[in-house]
Amino acid sequence: MNTFGRNFLNVLSKTRSINGLKKSAKSVSLNLAVGRLGLVTETSRNFTRSLSVLCKKQESLEGLFVQAGYGKSCSCGCNGLHTKGDKDLMEFLEEEIKAEKKAHKSSSLTKIDDFDIKSDGSDVTLTKKFNEENITIKLNVNHSVDAEEPQEIHPNQDKEPEMGAMKSKPNFNIEVEKGGKTLAFTCTYSSDVAPEDQTDDTYSDSFQITEICMYDGDFKDTTYAVSGDIMDGYLYDLLMNFLEERGVSNEFADKLSEYCSSFEHDLYINLLQGLRSFVGGK
Repeated sequence: MNTFGRNFLNVLSKTRSINGLKKSAKSVSLNLAVGRLGLVTETSRNFTRSLSVLCKKQESLEGLFVQAGYGKSCSCGCNGLHTKGDKDLMEFLEEEIKAEKKAHKSSSLTKIDDFDIKSDGSDVTLTKKFNEENITIKLNVNHSVDAEEPQEIHPNQDKEPEMGAMKSKPNFNIEVEKGGKTLAFTCTYSSDVAPEDQTDDTYSDSFQITEICMYDGDFKDTTYAVSGDIMDGYLYDLLMNFLEERGVSNEFADKLSEYCSSFEHDLYINLLQGLRSFVGGK
């Protein structure tokens, strides 16, 4: 082959190489474009899926409220939850009621030892007969709940100590009625007594006598009462024995606190359920 022929083939070969490079470049560009498109498509798909989940979650939540009967009469389409605060409160109440029911202990007792139990709202009344005496214990569980002391903290302890259980320890009044006369005691759980008011005699008891009085017929504001703090120590001990013989012992006081704790918890759950119905417009 002459020189012209070889030169022509070299030029043709270079031209093919250049075209190949162009094709390769186009292929790379196309692949990159496809890759970017795939990435964008996948990202868009993921975003759309997330948005769809959120929408479905919201629809599910609203559907739950509708199924529960909230907001059926509302015509604005909000299912009775007009504000963000209403929705947040409703979500919290749903979870709080579940948690409280899970931790709840039944308060279905009708008797504690020999005492019959009756309740009216937050009022609790216990009654029994002892020989010729009618013994009545009255209390109210409002503002009676406090957490027990947390577990002791150790310097090398990693986790925080668990909070104590919620206990109801209400003040209670004892009336011992015989022959139209009543001997009345006002009692307080010892844990509710201020440290400066505690003595060696009262600290070991579950409760203490804070006041006594006696009256004929009905109690009057003019009835004289004496504080347990200024009472003769021996007389105080004899009156504590007097109550113990009639069933009001330290053990009874502990059982009464357990009952009141469960009873108050019942009332709290009922309040949460009523609040849920109120907010949801049920």
